Amino acid sequence: MKKIETIVPYNQNVPLHIGAFIEAIEQLEMHFNAASMEHFFESDKELGMAIKRAMAICRNLGFPLEQHFSKRYVSNSDSHNLKIDWQMSKTAYFLTMINGDPDNPLVGRFQWELLKKMV
Repeated sequence: MKKIETIVPYNQNVPLHIGAFIEAIEQLEMHFNAASMEHFFESDKELGMAIKRAMAICRNLGFPLEQHFSKRYVSNSDSHNLKIDWQMSKTAYFLTMINGDPDNPLVGRFQWELLKKMV
């Protein structure tokens, strides 16, 4: 799979339109969202913790978070409020799925299926 790398000028202020272009390029790889995982996790809190763990893994591996996670606000017209959703790269999506609560049977099953494919 071809990896897209973003070039950011060193120690220079990036003009607004160039920054927007760079962000748009990074968004091209974010095909997944956290809302699609709501049925997988038992609560919003569990999903939030899994996302936090996935972000920590990306940080520890030196992956730029902005290339894997993008916060979005989604409006709910019924309750008239905003909800946070995350756009994610494929890497971020799978890291989130495997980093859910181990007491969640779906998380355990997903981890097991992934392990079977690797061994």
